[in-house]
Amino acid sequence: MGSIFVSEDACAPLRRALEKTGHNVFNVLSSDIVLDAISSHPDIYMCRIKNILTIDDMIVTEPDIREMYIRQMQSDNDNFAESPIIPALRADDGRGHIVFEMGHIGYDYPEDAVYNAAATDRFFLHNISCTSPSLLDRARSAGLEIIPVRQGYTKCSCVTVGDRAVITADGGILRTLSAYNEEILKETGRREDTIDVLPVEQGHVKLPGFDYGFLGGASGCVEDVIYFNGDLSLHPDFEKIRIFIEERGYRVRYFPGEELTDIGSVIWLP
Repeated sequence: MGSIFVSEDACAPLRRALEKTGHNVFNVLSSDIVLDAISSHPDIYMCRIKNILTIDDMIVTEPDIREMYIRQMQSDNDNFAESPIIPALRADDGRGHIVFEMGHIGYDYPEDAVYNAAATDRFFLHNISCTSPSLLDRARSAGLEIIPVRQGYTKCSCVTVGDRAVITADGGILRTLSAYNEEILKETGRREDTIDVLPVEQGHVKLPGFDYGFLGGASGCVEDVIYFNGDLSLHPDFEKIRIFIEERGYRVRYFPGEELTDIGSVIWLP
């Protein structure tokens, strides 16, 4: 059984679907830590690097993930003493682990984007000038290919599909990945070392308080299903998105009758 983090503002059908997966579901609650429009967005507070999920200690969830994790660690380790930074236990055992850290997140950009990286088991995309230093170190230690982009809200902007595929409407990310792929092909000639990229139209995703939101922030992968918070079929690139995802062995789940809305991603730790 793993853990799923989702905004308290997720649509009810998505919430019910996630609860049926059998994983623990944690609702991320709004607070005054960052701008109100994104204050319940999981990808503002956390980033998963392989089997380690780094979470900012300022996050507010229901149930309280900090309290639950401290209790678990105390039961696992008689010598454990509560600390603002909670180390991962047995980080190489293949299980999911959580690391809490503090002192990185801030109210305004770019301090509110320190964890908003798009990471897969092979790649780490972010504006590394604003990445949490410990998160960047963890990505490097995990052997991920670091690809710097200008967009700080990288996870919001990207639907990651498996280890080496991305869907995005962000022009800067598209240009960076195109240049990266060209360089890799020159060096190795191996297309399997590149990142598959599907460009989509900007907009068509709601984010209250802004002109529009981002498709990455309206989605998230749990096991072999990529969930969308709302009705993806109304997006003008729906068929391209569906085919792109299914060709890579994943299923698409969306919810007719609900407006496609950016909720800061659905983040799953197996």
